[in-house]
Amino acid sequence: MIGVLGLGRETRELLAVLDRDEPGADVLLVDERPIDPAGLPDTPRLKLTTHAPVDLDDPSALPETVRSIYRSPGVSPYRAAVAAAIQRGVTTSTPTGRWAAGRDNHDVIAITGTKGKSTTAAMTAHLLRAAGRRVELLGNIGRSALSAGPAIAADDVVLELSSYQLADLDAAFGLAGITTLLRDHVPWHGSVERYHADKLRLLTLADRTVVDPVIADHPAVRPGRQPSSIATTTAHDRLRPALEAAGLLGEHLVRDAALALALVDARLETRDGALHLADAMADFVPLPHRLSPVRSHLGITWVNDSISTVPESAVAAVRTYLARGPVTVLLGGDDRGQDVEVLRDLLRDDRVNAVLLPPVGERWADQLATVAPERTHPADDLDDAVKRAAAITPSGGAVVLSPAAPSFGSFRDFVERGERFTQLVAALP
Repeated sequence: MIGVLGLGRETRELLAVLDRDEPGADVLLVDERPIDPAGLPDTPRLKLTTHAPVDLDDPSALPETVRSIYRSPGVSPYRAAVAAAIQRGVTTSTPTGRWAAGRDNHDVIAITGTKGKSTTAAMTAHLLRAAGRRVELLGNIGRSALSAGPAIAADDVVLELSSYQLADLDAAFGLAGITTLLRDHVPWHGSVERYHADKLRLLTLADRTVVDPVIADHPAVRPGRQPSSIATTTAHDRLRPALEAAGLLGEHLVRDAALALALVDARLETRDGALHLADAMADFVPLPHRLSPVRSHLGITWVNDSISTVPESAVAAVRTYLARGPVTVLLGGDDRGQDVEVLRDLLRDDRVNAVLLPPVGERWADQLATVAPERTHPADDLDDAVKRAAAITPSGGAVVLSPAAPSFGSFRDFVERGERFTQLVAALP
């Protein structure tokens, strides 16, 4: 019996694939929430049964008849029920893992990292297209890998991978890139150390890897897997004006572009290198909800950086706009054990105000108030936060939604959060 854990977007696609490729298969769909039969995908050729609601923290929650598991990326293999199944010899993977295991992936550039992986993946695809290549971008910012199918009519496949997908991924790739390693997803992985180890599994899965210089000295980055020579000051100097022409500000984006350029250089292996492609970044379209200007109103610039889910990305966003004037940053969301220390350092600058969103904002409030009590402002929700930010931000300043936390609980995802922020800003009197 095949176990499918969690009814989400990717597992819905998986059920359709199983219905097509494995007719007659016994499939058990497990979820921690009740499953509405009317909401199930149409799978007439599967022997599909459901088991919900289930407590995955119970080691006996999954029946021993389950011989293989495909889990939604949000379901951790470290949960007691899944870990017990693995101990019994049950194999686990994700829908993306199934896709990757079914092909040789010589055409894949796999990209991960705590911060910058989405932007780096999009930039890599953009630069390859500028070189005249046919490119398919897969992952959270493109099509899902499973929906794309194994046979892709492209020269290059750029695949964005999360730590959730890498934890039990069993596949090989031709080339990989790693951006940064910060503190994130601690409840899902169980510890920062295991989170980093799961991210760095990509080093063992790829024939060649290019890493951001900030992690080049990490013990797990083996000799020979260092930044390529293109990720240099020369590349940064070429990329910076091109990115500014595209409306992209901030040194972290220059670093993302340098890593993307290094990956393209490694992929193409041309005699003259890929540095000449740097100018193509002037045409790059920024990702939605990543430092996207929303509106200038009463002298205040409003910026949507809802995709920010770690404190370090919020710090980078604020520093980008501090060069122009004071900044009010909207922080908070789901509590994943984020380290507040970098935010404390940020609040030491008296040009920075922080408006804090629950639930993690409630934990951060006391800690940030020890640094700047008069510039720490708890809010009830995003609507209240926008009103407070409008009231305390002077003309010539900026308000940046860069939450340093995911949106679970309050919003479906960072997209819905960013869209709500945009609506609230547009409605300001």
